[in-house]
Amino acid sequence: MKKVALFAGLAALGSIPAVAQSPITFNARGLVVVSDADMSASAFVDGKLLRDNTSRDQLSTIKFPVERGSKGLGTAMVSNSALGYSKTLAVPASGGLAYVLENRVRPEDGVAEYKDPYKEFPVGEKLFVVDITNLAAPKAKFGFPVGKKPTSIDINKNELIISTSDAGKELVFIEAGPDGKPARFLNLPAAIDSSNKIIDLSWHPSGDFIAFTLDNSNEVGLYKVIREAGKLKNVEMVGKPVKVGTEPSFGKFTPDGKHYLVLDTKGAQGKAAGDGEVVVVDFSMDGSTEHKVSGQAAVGLNTGSFAISPDGSMLVTATSGKSGSPWTEAGAGTGAALILYKVAATGALTKVADYPFQGIYPQSVAFDKDGSNVAVTVFEYLQYGNSNGGVEFWTVTKGDTPALKKQGASIGVGKGAHTLRVIP
Repeated sequence: MKKVALFAGLAALGSIPAVAQSPITFNARGLVVVSDADMSASAFVDGKLLRDNTSRDQLSTIKFPVERGSKGLGTAMVSNSALGYSKTLAVPASGGLAYVLENRVRPEDGVAEYKDPYKEFPVGEKLFVVDITNLAAPKAKFGFPVGKKPTSIDINKNELIISTSDAGKELVFIEAGPDGKPARFLNLPAAIDSSNKIIDLSWHPSGDFIAFTLDNSNEVGLYKVIREAGKLKNVEMVGKPVKVGTEPSFGKFTPDGKHYLVLDTKGAQGKAAGDGEVVVVDFSMDGSTEHKVSGQAAVGLNTGSFAISPDGSMLVTATSGKSGSPWTEAGAGTGAALILYKVAATGALTKVADYPFQGIYPQSVAFDKDGSNVAVTVFEYLQYGNSNGGVEFWTVTKGDTPALKKQGASIGVGKGAHTLRVIP
């Protein structure tokens, strides 16, 4: 009783020291981030790589809660490319392994500029497996060919689906073993016109369907997954793909699987002339009716991707504006923002607010496991000298009037940070 009374008295007098709180809060075991060291963000616009030939692509791991210094942070050298479509990294919910697509490979050291980086960058073909069991010390294990210029990867438990640019081998299915090695490796028929290319893939939450985005025809479609004895055997097109805007790319199902949201960037990466849109697609899962576009909402200029909260009530986009412009141009380094939306049960989006921040070319954004915080990649900062990329954080206010509030610190990672994934 005396101890309780003493404790209460000290509390009343304010004599108990406050418990130190980290300036970064993120409710997850960790984050995985990939950084492309082969080009500056402005290379998307003018083709000038402005790279440091001593720097290399890397994967970074971040363990939460974070501590000051480098404890709990790790890196591994892994080839990757920001010229993908924000889906070149996959991490299972259980963690343990990370899968990185080598969309493009490092140019020769003497190469300083490309007229068109998309067409001229050397083509990659591998999938790399990284052991992230110890988030303070990730280890690149091995890589193997999956197809020419792989464009997208998504994971359902231990099942990987990958899109490539190989004619007749556009889809690759991999059942990964505990060590990440392929227990099964299948090339699946894409059933698309040879002039088209799949640039984005998404597993349905059930694992029974896969949505895809077609580049040249600007359409979104749906595959049904055919299984035999519980094992994926094939995919079958459901209905006809539906037209979605002018430059559809990144897509994601709502957590309940009822709606598919697709980003229409309205232009090439970094070069869009106007605001993009997030388009809501309602698939006919049994093919009895046509797939249809049921809504859309304007998003920012040069939006890279978006994230949906775990409860499906909010959506946040990562928008770069003109921040990726060459530094000699007006507006360079500015225009980055997160944009918050409410998501109705119908999939309809209602804009809440813009949240501008300092940083160049944010491309990937994610909620933590309970939707209380948001993380976003920053390709680089408007800094001369030894530039780095970063991860910035916001706290989420939930409810009928959601909001974001920027947290007081960021985490430095390799320059060229472009895609992140959460380990819940």
